[in-house]
Amino acid sequence: MIDSSIKLRSRIFYSLAFVFSAAIVVYLIAVLRSLILPSLIGFLLAYITKPVLTFLIKKKFPKWLAVTTIIVGLLLIIIGVGQKIISLFPNKQQLLVLRVQTQAKINDLYLDFFGKTDFNSKGNFLDEIFGSEAIPLLSSFNQFIKLNDKEKDEFFEYINSGNFTSTEKKSILLLFNEVRNLDLPEISAQKEEQVNEKKSPLAILPEIIPTSELTIFFSEFSKWIVMPFVFLFILLDEGEIKKFFINLLPNRYFEMSFAIFDNVDKALGRYIRGTLIQSSLVGSVIILGLILVGFKPGSAVIIGLIAGISNVIPYLGPLIGYGAGILYGMIVPSLHPVIPFIPGDATIIAPVIVVFIAQFLDNTVFQPVVLGKSVNLHPLIIILGVMGGGIAFGFWGMFLAIPTIVVFRVIVSTVYRQLKDYQLIY
Repeated sequence: MIDSSIKLRSRIFYSLAFVFSAAIVVYLIAVLRSLILPSLIGFLLAYITKPVLTFLIKKKFPKWLAVTTIIVGLLLIIIGVGQKIISLFPNKQQLLVLRVQTQAKINDLYLDFFGKTDFNSKGNFLDEIFGSEAIPLLSSFNQFIKLNDKEKDEFFEYINSGNFTSTEKKSILLLFNEVRNLDLPEISAQKEEQVNEKKSPLAILPEIIPTSELTIFFSEFSKWIVMPFVFLFILLDEGEIKKFFINLLPNRYFEMSFAIFDNVDKALGRYIRGTLIQSSLVGSVIILGLILVGFKPGSAVIIGLIAGISNVIPYLGPLIGYGAGILYGMIVPSLHPVIPFIPGDATIIAPVIVVFIAQFLDNTVFQPVVLGKSVNLHPLIIILGVMGGGIAFGFWGMFLAIPTIVVFRVIVSTVYRQLKDYQLIY
């Protein structure tokens, strides 16, 4: 028989060791939060490709050849998809045209919203209530986005380069003349000071970060260098990580700890695979829908990718999809819909309808069929978890909130069942 005092000391020791280890883990996560994303991506890539490695080894591939095949395949996919996505983004000259179009569209929306014929005329009741606050913000926006003299020269050079039809060129030049001849009301000294204080973070970035592009590159590279190491260690792991953690526990808890690792592995696998499929379906529906309502394919793909990735965050993710669609709808001059009954001027309502349809399909078809009960959590728990993760760790806290809750739930439920099976609790 073990003396009761030894049992008491053992309980105290293990309790203190657990609290101390948990505190260290929380501290390291807070300090090394910049490494969370690269490590997470490395872990996810290894988790996704692990079944591929198992399959290749079963097909009599040498392990080194199977790993090499996976790495080469991933590199080809990343480079190919990355180049395709980068090609969809506008270049420097296209951004100049986009800035002119955006400036003109935002000013037109301002006049329409407040019922004004020009910036100095009297508008509707909304103008009486909010006009004095809105005009300084509009002036700040115009000051920030307008082209400087050098950019104007580049703009005209690009417009006259032959990349546009005569109709397109005429339309863009009309917008340029419109924003160049803006007649905004004068702002008082006090209002101007407030506008300067609210200056966009992008405008003050060079003032607060006096670093070169080379410094920024090496800073980011030093963070992302951890990703391939995490990927390789997880991919090549044959149970050593699981054995390491299990060996830290007393032998009496071997079966319980083994069951916990097994259940967490299954739950994470179901969640990751299900979420990837679900988000891909949502993004694909949005891309197809935006193309049908008249968005350019490149813009539709970018918005669909943003909406699909952000869909991982429950409740808040769809709002990002709506926001991306609305922002593009605010700057695009008109639509050229494939569907005949979509009006060409529905630049804002059309993406909202598309994202709404995608979310409806997600809630009624994709989630029940793909995820099933793998994330069967109460909506209040999801909301509190996402908001709490955002407060503690920002965007990636929201991103990781649900899988963390899923793992915690699996651990608690497994421990509870094991304790009852061994009649340690009633």
